[in-house]
Amino acid sequence: MPPARTPEDDIRLYLQRFATPPADQIDAFIAAGRRRLLPKGAFLTDIGDTDLILGFLHSGIARYSVLVAHSGEDITKDFSVAPGFVVSFGSAVSGRPARVAISAVEECVTTCWPYRAIEEMYERDIAWQKLGRKVAEWLYVRKEDRELAFLLRTPEERYDALLAEFAPAADRIPQHLLASYVGIAPESLSRLKRRRKTPD
Repeated sequence: MPPARTPEDDIRLYLQRFATPPADQIDAFIAAGRRRLLPKGAFLTDIGDTDLILGFLHSGIARYSVLVAHSGEDITKDFSVAPGFVVSFGSAVSGRPARVAISAVEECVTTCWPYRAIEEMYERDIAWQKLGRKVAEWLYVRKEDRELAFLLRTPEERYDALLAEFAPAADRIPQHLLASYVGIAPESLSRLKRRRKTPD
């Protein structure tokens, strides 16, 4: 029987989706990370944080959110489902305090680094630079798709897209957070779901 996959293997496999840095450099990067258990509701990054964290989700679901200053409304910007990296990316690359918070929808097991750790790796080998470019391209396309969804899709179509992307993890996300992500009130999402259960 092959050995069980380790958390370190999860990180290696994810990195290799984008590029193949030298194995010894990947090992050094992983070794510099620190394991952290993030309880449900806890923040990996809060709005205004200046020491930004790059986290890798081994398990759990993280939520990206913003706070609207004039209304105090807490809006869900995105979700991330393990395995994968999480970071307040725009603020990290621009060197500004975090404008997007990252919190645990459910208990998350993570490995964490200061964001500067990955920036230092970019200087070590061109493969890391390729990785950074690929990730940035992926995030840009995702951001554009999300913006276009609000311009071109109905709330029901946005909900269908959410289910397609995050299922089956969507069942573990509270309804008020799903509604915020889709851009409707929780009551509207409840009505939408009831309509689907009611036979014509």
